[in-house]
Amino acid sequence: MLNCQAEGVPEPTVVWKKAKDGKSGDYEEIIERSYTKLLANGSLFLQNIKEDREGYYLCQASNGIGNPIGKLVQVKVNSPPYFSAPSHIVTVKKGDTAKLQCTVSGDLPIQIQWIRAGASLDLNSPNGYRLSMKQESTSDDGVRAELTISGTEPGDGGAYFCQASNMYGKDQQLVQLLVQEPPESPSDLKTVLVTSRAINIQWHHASVNSAEVSHFIVQHKSGNDGSWKQVELNGQLRGCLLEDLKPATRYLIRVFAEGRAGRSVPSETLVVITEPQQPAGPPLNIVARPASSSQLLVTWSPPVQELRNGDIQGYNLGFMETSSSSGVGTGSYNMTGLVGDGAEEGAEFLLTDLAKFTRYSVVVQAVNQVGPGPMSEPVTAQTLEDVPSLPPEDIRCGAASSHSLQVSWKPPPVSHCNGILQGYKLQYDSQDEAFDDFESKKTSSLTLLLPNLHKFTNYSIQVLAMTRVGEGVYSQPIYCQTSEDAPGSPEDIKVVVSSPQSLLVTWLPPKEPNGVITKYNLYTRTMTGREELAHKKTSLMSQHLSHEVKNLNEHVEYQFWITATTRVGEGQSSKVISQIPTSRVPAKISSFGGLIRRPWHSSVSFPCLMVGQPPPRRTWLRGDSVVMGGGGGGRNLQMGEGGELTIGNLQASDSDNYTCLVENNVGSDKITYMLLVQVVPSTPVLYVASATSSSILLHWRVNDNGGSPIISYLLTYKKSNGDLQKDVLHRKTVNYELKGLMCGSTYHISLLARNKLGNSYPSSPIAVRTQGQFPGTPSREAFLTPNSTSVGLKLHVWPDNGCKLLYFAVKYRPVNDIDWIVVSNSLKPQRRFTISNLVPSNEYQLQVEAFNVAGSSTGDFQFSTLTKDGDLPPPDSIMRGRISTAMLLDLRFLLPAAGVFLLLLSVIVALCAICRRLRSGRRRPKEDAQNEQNLEAQRDRYYATMQKVSLHDKIPETSEEISPYATFQLEPPALLHSFRYQDDSIIPGCASTPPMSISKMRRRRRSSGRKTDVDSEDSEESDHDPLTSSRTESSNHLDKKHQHDTRYIYHGAQSSTSSDISPMAEQKSLPRRGPKSRWLATPSRSGNLRAPHMALTETPGPFRNGSELSEAECDIDTLKKLKLGLRSSLWSKPSGSQGGGGQGDYSIAV
Repeated sequence: MLNCQAEGVPEPTVVWKKAKDGKSGDYEEIIERSYTKLLANGSLFLQNIKEDREGYYLCQASNGIGNPIGKLVQVKVNSPPYFSAPSHIVTVKKGDTAKLQCTVSGDLPIQIQWIRAGASLDLNSPNGYRLSMKQESTSDDGVRAELTISGTEPGDGGAYFCQASNMYGKDQQLVQLLVQEPPESPSDLKTVLVTSRAINIQWHHASVNSAEVSHFIVQHKSGNDGSWKQVELNGQLRGCLLEDLKPATRYLIRVFAEGRAGRSVPSETLVVITEPQQPAGPPLNIVARPASSSQLLVTWSPPVQELRNGDIQGYNLGFMETSSSSGVGTGSYNMTGLVGDGAEEGAEFLLTDLAKFTRYSVVVQAVNQVGPGPMSEPVTAQTLEDVPSLPPEDIRCGAASSHSLQVSWKPPPVSHCNGILQGYKLQYDSQDEAFDDFESKKTSSLTLLLPNLHKFTNYSIQVLAMTRVGEGVYSQPIYCQTSEDAPGSPEDIKVVVSSPQSLLVTWLPPKEPNGVITKYNLYTRTMTGREELAHKKTSLMSQHLSHEVKNLNEHVEYQFWITATTRVGEGQSSKVISQIPTSRVPAKISSFGGLIRRPWHSSVSFPCLMVGQPPPRRTWLRGDSVVMGGGGGGRNLQMGEGGELTIGNLQASDSDNYTCLVENNVGSDKITYMLLVQVVPSTPVLYVASATSSSILLHWRVNDNGGSPIISYLLTYKKSNGDLQKDVLHRKTVNYELKGLMCGSTYHISLLARNKLGNSYPSSPIAVRTQGQFPGTPSREAFLTPNSTSVGLKLHVWPDNGCKLLYFAVKYRPVNDIDWIVVSNSLKPQRRFTISNLVPSNEYQLQVEAFNVAGSSTGDFQFSTLTKDGDLPPPDSIMRGRISTAMLLDLRFLLPAAGVFLLLLSVIVALCAICRRLRSGRRRPKEDAQNEQNLEAQRDRYYATMQKVSLHDKIPETSEEISPYATFQLEPPALLHSFRYQDDSIIPGCASTPPMSISKMRRRRRSSGRKTDVDSEDSEESDHDPLTSSRTESSNHLDKKHQHDTRYIYHGAQSSTSSDISPMAEQKSLPRRGPKSRWLATPSRSGNLRAPHMALTETPGPFRNGSELSEAECDIDTLKKLKLGLRSSLWSKPSGSQGGGGQGDYSIAV
């Protein structure tokens, strides 16, 4: 009750308002309703008050006079905790996490506890690790509590109470937890039919009615798909046919059982691979691009995974020529199979030996274990341009004038142009030694005029065609000559006085005859001062180079000049020479000197025609030395009747200046000849500028052409163990690149120069190796990718070391197998190759040999295939193979084994024969009677102490037994007493030891390096009777040792207890039945035998008669003899006086 009384005149009206959102300032008027009453006296009566009534209330009174008055009242409601519902149910499946929640309202702070079975839940209890509790405030000032139980079990179900309390009270809510258990999972899931598109499976389930299992859910997904697809089946079914599957796909299949309590855990996952089909789609992303003028590189990706329908094991690649304009093929595809190139990242193949600058259509189809799939859409590509492989055809030339030639030709055949022709190149060279002109010109037409040539000169002409790549090959040279023309002026003219009334005119032919000289015209002019008195022309034959003009007047000037004439006409005149005849005729030479070239081994004559009165004296000089006419001379120098100097058999050393000197009392004259003897060129200096994997660049120089222009070079080269090859090079060439060579090969190269005299000496051969070498070997990790039933070879990672790989030879075998399985001896290089049909979890040896032109390399790899599930096999599960029957029958195994067996057999037979021969001369008959008495006396005792030997302890009668002549060693656990025994007699039918002297035994003891200390005499009264080691046990022990050692030494050991003959010596080892040899070993406390072996022999044939003793009696007698002999000889001190030490190891004879 909120009271509010107000007074005033007129009587005021009271209105109650409540603040919005519990804050003062903004109010709304309160209207009377249920649980809210406005009383007549102005009081506000609130019934059934709850927290929502809490806040600020304003009582406002007004009577219309003055401002209203008001009173503010704050109402605060104190509430105990309460829940909106008394209980609720939480259902959870077994194994899931259960979250129990309760939301409580009331005044804060509120404490919450979770109670089960009357007690608060304790997080520190044994099961507390599965419990977690949290508590948080809600937006309406309440509290939400949550209890989480992880991994719920059926025992976790039941009633849980969420109990809340504050200072005003408490309340609780029941949370009922129901834990539902799903049905058991199906078992024995298996396949009954697998095809390329369907899988039929069956399973087993223990449910008997539909109440427990309402239906089954079959889920499957492909191995590379993350989402499961499911099929729901009636709970009465136990099988399902999965259809619309993909071929050659790995599927994971599992089955759930579902009932009212939920879904079971899945069954064991069944892994099934559907059967393959031919690929349904073509390879993708096919690209063909030119790699060279004769190669196309084709790359592609595998078909879409869904369309492969199996493991891509290779591809078929087809190509054919197509029309450049239409792209239509000109025939059928030439198919090439690429086995094992099914790499996921794609593949590539290099098509080689294609036509140059030709368009091809290329298709690819994938191949799996079933067969090939569809072909891809064809792609086209064109090989690159190259230089023309043939020269132009029908080359013709003719003289256009005396100084030009007209050349014409036709293009090379279209199939050999190898590209788009860009033009032609013509080179021409004068064949006249006097002209060293070599030039080339380019043109795009089929004719070319060669101007500015020498007149009446022969030229060699060659033509080649060019593409954008470069120049092709030159044609064979053709020869053309320019036309004749009027000759040039004679080279020189000379006029000398030959007599008072005559003059001798001589001249030299024109330097440029420009044709065939038909005649000379000699012009004579008579002068008096500056006036011409007479003019005369005299025609002379072409072979005349001199003319004497007679009947001249003394002291009159005569002028002379001369011209030459060809069929074209008269040429230019020589210079004009004047001469005046006189009565005095000085010594003059009418011949001309100058440069004279002559080849070696020929001869030369130097004319020296002279005039003069009185007749002059002629002298020949070589340099400054007189050679003729002054007492000089030489072996090959002769002077002719006309005074000419002749030199025969010219040598290079004859090159010099030769001077003819004439003189009389009136005057003197001389001419000089410069002789150049032409020889073969000097040896070229050849050197290598660079080398690649297929070419060598050469440079050279010739220091001396021998006085004659070089005509050509001859380059010879030869690969090691190859044929000699030759290239003729142009005379102007100073470098040359040898192309098309073998990679990683050594070439021997030599060069010689040629002139008209012959060939120079060849240069010293130089050995040049092209880059690259024989293939390397990749690592196993980079090269091999094993699978369950196959192994992939990444052939593209095989290092070629700079030389292109030609092919591979591949073979493999299981480890420990002898025979190799040859996969291929000529496998083409490709990106990847797969070897199939291998056994999972098996170890293999793989041998791959790679070949290139430089050689080959072999890689040996050992690998293990994966398990059927594609996992790495554990080391202990790898099948390493076994020695097969084929190996045992192989002659490589049988022959050595048979040889060893025969050798051992022959040694044994020889030793047995020697042993029998030695025994026959050492018997001592006097011991026989004593042995008979001892036998009767000891029979009962020895038979009483014998042990029965198990049948399992029989000594095997096999080739594994100890060799009759082998020495052996017993290990310490065999407690045998050492003994020595010597006896010269042999009991008929019994085994006995061969005689041995005491000194020999001592020597053998010393040589074996064993020390024996004896402190007491033997005692025969010892009661130690148990048989420590039977004969069989000793033999078995020896057989073990025989398996490991090739030499068996029966060592003695020091005794630490007694030097007596142990009573154990009287125990019997059971003899072996049958004709085999018998063995005897006596045990002792020391554990080892202390004496060299005791040799036991079987009595030879003549002693085996009806009176022979039984085997047991023989053994008893033998033991007695041991006692008798050992007391007198075994413990004797070794004597230093005994000469010679025997070997410490002894044979056991049979």
